[in-house]
Amino acid sequence: MAVIKAFRGIRYNGEKIKKFEQVLAPPYDVISKKEQGRYYNESPFNVIRLELGKDSAGDNAKKNKYTRAAHFLNEWLENGVLKKEAAPAVYVVVQDYREEGKMKNRIGFIAAMELDEKQVLKHENTLAAPKKDRLALLKEVRTNLSPIFGLFEDRQAVVQKALQASLQRAPALDVSVSDVRHRLYVEDRPQVLKKIISSLQKKPMFIADGHHRLEVAFQYKRLRGPSKNGSNDGGNYVMTYFSDVLHNPFKIFPTHRLIHTQKTKSGVVATLKKLGDVQKVSSLSLLLLKLSKYRSQVLGRPFTFGVYTKKEGFWLLTLSNKLAAKVGKNPVQQLDVAVLHQSLIAPYFGVKKIAKSKEIDFTRDPKEAVGRVNSGEFSAAFFLRPTSLEEMITVSKKGLKMPQKSTYFYPKLLTGMVFHSFGDS
Repeated sequence: MAVIKAFRGIRYNGEKIKKFEQVLAPPYDVISKKEQGRYYNESPFNVIRLELGKDSAGDNAKKNKYTRAAHFLNEWLENGVLKKEAAPAVYVVVQDYREEGKMKNRIGFIAAMELDEKQVLKHENTLAAPKKDRLALLKEVRTNLSPIFGLFEDRQAVVQKALQASLQRAPALDVSVSDVRHRLYVEDRPQVLKKIISSLQKKPMFIADGHHRLEVAFQYKRLRGPSKNGSNDGGNYVMTYFSDVLHNPFKIFPTHRLIHTQKTKSGVVATLKKLGDVQKVSSLSLLLLKLSKYRSQVLGRPFTFGVYTKKEGFWLLTLSNKLAAKVGKNPVQQLDVAVLHQSLIAPYFGVKKIAKSKEIDFTRDPKEAVGRVNSGEFSAAFFLRPTSLEEMITVSKKGLKMPQKSTYFYPKLLTGMVFHSFGDS
């Protein structure tokens, strides 16, 4: 059960910042090098300088992108670009967005969650390099710059109704970025806070996004050891976004795979024909349409994947019954993403170590996948069906872990709406 509290967040000061969209950014792990440069140019106060700084010539252990992030953070607090909330609050977030031609509305809130490894249900394995990067940053800034993303189930919608009351107030932030409208409301009324906090403490919390940041928060807490302020120390908490999965729209999008291999001299499609039924597809859009349903929605629940190579075009592979019968029976082994790696990519294309391999990469954008294959950077792209929310929750409840990059939640939360300083108690 999640133990949460309100906190005195740090936010951009509207008296200093006139256009909030110029200082906000997406989560660090979806920002390309090109986009990083663009956000740097948006404003000298863009959060990119804190969350995803640039390396510079002459950097060393005492002077680097992490120490510069701490310098910017302290400087912006001193000159009033950033301002600390007068009273503890939770931060209600509303996102309006379009999905498959329909307008959707999602509501949630940001609070500080106590770091208790037994009370958070995770579903995804993590990589060493991103954790090393995030830990180095956290040591310097001593502040959560972006929230982890948590889901809970509230059949009575108590929290949802409490949050609706917050929307009667004027938003502290209202911006539209990349076709998504983001609104932030500061909720500091004691009676509303009490209802939200007490209701959530009775429910398990599932991590949807931000596994690396969560594990780094646990690691940092262990490195610090016992704090002088005990459980009230800000470093014993991590900034977390919560949303009721039963009363808000949540669709998980797939993360596609790009591989570089020289193992298949006869061609990728010739290799695929050994694995099952292979069907030629005329276009990317048709391929994605054929993969748009969850596997549980398809008769017979076949393991089906899309494939693209520059020379051979688009293909749909349905794994043979013989190979499908060899797939393990636990919820993780039955995931399309796990079958793709264990039954295809590792044994037939020679890509076994994901964490340190330059032979594989990931993208949410199918057009990007095709472009990177066409450029010669990769040999082939593999396209997946989406993982269902039910699959993710089942894996979490059983204490299992999905392969890396198994889920992609949309829309993402903007970084820079609010920060959680470890000085907050």
